[in-house]
This record gives sequence, structure tokens and C-alpha cells, in this order.
Amino acid sequence: MSKLDYVKNYVSQFIGKKLDDRDVAIKIRDFILNLDIKDNTKKYLLVNIKPFIKDNKIITNTEYLDIINSRELYVNIINNSNKKREQKGVIDVDMNIVEKLLKLKCDKKLNPITGYYELDKYSLYIYLLFTSGLRTNEITENDFSIVDKNTIKPKRISKTLNKENDGDKLNYLLIPSTEWITLFNTLQNIIKDEKLTQSTLSSGITRKLKTIQTGLTGHTLRKLYLAYHLQIKKTDTDKLPSLTTQKLLNHNNEITSVYYNGAVKITGELKDVIDNTDYSKYTIAKLKDVLKSKNIPFKSNTKKAELIKLLNC
Repeated sequence: MSKLDYVKNYVSQFIGKKLDDRDVAIKIRDFILNLDIKDNTKKYLLVNIKPFIKDNKIITNTEYLDIINSRELYVNIINNSNKKREQKGVIDVDMNIVEKLLKLKCDKKLNPITGYYELDKYSLYIYLLFTSGLRTNEITENDFSIVDKNTIKPKRISKTLNKENDGDKLNYLLIPSTEWITLFNTLQNIIKDEKLTQSTLSSGITRKLKTIQTGLTGHTLRKLYLAYHLQIKKTDTDKLPSLTTQKLLNHNNEITSVYYNGAVKITGELKDVIDNTDYSKYTIAKLKDVLKSKNIPFKSNTKKAELIKLLNC
């Protein structure tokens, strides 16, 4: 029996009984907090028991669901996490590595079945993570809408404690929204066609990153995204770093954001190497002029979509 099922069994005793909502919420919270398990598991149970409570109408006034939380527990988890992170030290990432990561969107691999070169799914996943700052599991089973040139709105954020506020969250991309969404849709089709699990994807990302730089992980890309915003793009220089970090990484509070500032440092000649031009708005003639100026060869009958791909790669 899973720990969540164990808690559900306890909570089930309140189904169909007319009890004070506040008292029930306190009992459920205290039951979870008194379990002899790790703090992270307690946090998981506090969050994930709530849908069961709502579905079974155990607490009729949903405002009392907020009682099933523990700020002290969350702060303790954050502090312990920060201590572990501090022991790891700052990760240096050279600008050459940054440029390698940006070129991954064009990385292709031979499909032995079809005999054609196709976009490498792990490379594409890494590119989307770095340019969005999303957590690894926020790419799969998600959807996004374009807000403006470099901003998208996610359908869900995995660590938002109050899911009703997911709609307030935004992702401030390092690349044009149209490009990111197009590549995201491409990746989603690959994941669906190949029936890939999150575990398979995470393992593939880890293997790929090891070939680029030792120590890079999916979560490091999130920190690198922040470093690019702060060091190179100088995003929100008038704000406290922790406030900017809270916004960019969609943290629930400023406390969580403190460690991330400086956790990854970009080294070398700092310059913005990302082309944020929205080529989708260019005419074919203008696209060809740009390709000529960059000495990129193309065929005269090449379609617009293919011309844009040439520029992006």
C-alpha cells in the first residue's frame, strides 16, 4: 500500500459524516505531520490528499483546505535543500557550452527504421528546457498559449501549491514564442508516436547532457536559464534578484528563490547569442536576403517554412 493510499484510508472515516470542517482539516493535517516519514513525503501527502477530500466532499467549505499545510515543514525542506545545494558549490558554464545547447534544436539522428535523419528528441527537449526555465516534467502532458513575443502561459505548473492560481503563471522565454511553441508541438508528436515515458525521457536527457558538460542536469538547465536572464539579458535589474527569480522560475515565494541566484555562473565573453528575430513575419524574398547575407545556401524553389528552418539552424 502506498503512503497516499494509507492516508486515504484514514481520511475515509470522515466520508458522509457531518463534522466541523475546520476540525477535520486539523486532524488530517496532524495525522500526516505525525507520520514517521521524510519531510518531502509529508509535503507530497499534504498536497495530494486534497483532491481526494474534495471529490468525496469530506470538507464542504474548501477554504479550510488551506489548513492542510505546514509552513514550518516547507521552510525546513527549503533550508535542508539549500544546505545540500551550497555543498555542491557554484556550477560554471562557459559561453561555448551555451552556444552548443542553443544548436541542439538542429541536432538530427538517423532513424534506422525509416532511413531518414530526424530531430533528436533528447536534444530538442534540452533546448526547450534551457530556453524556457521549465521543470523537466512541465514539458510533458502540458499545453501552452502565446501571450506575446517572448512570453507563453502554461496550462499547469508542477509545484504550485494552489492549483487555482496556475493561470497566473507565465514563462518568459529566451527565444521567440512562435519558435518555442512550434518545437514544443514537434516534440509532443514524437513523444506520442513513440509512446515515451517521463522516465525514458529523463534518462535520455541526462545521457545527452553528460556528453556536453559533466555535471549538467535537467535542473541545472533551469538555473542556467536564470543565469542567462540575469547575467546577459539583465532582466529586471531594478528589482531584488530573489524577486526576479521568483517570477522567472514560477516559485511560490521569495524564500525558495534565494539560492538560485548565482547557483550557475556563465563564464567567458558574455554576449547575447540568441537570435530573437521572428522570421515567421518575413516574406520569402526577405528571408532569402537574410540567408544570402549569412552565406547560407538555399534552393530557389525552397518554401518559406524550410527557409526559416535554415535560418534557425
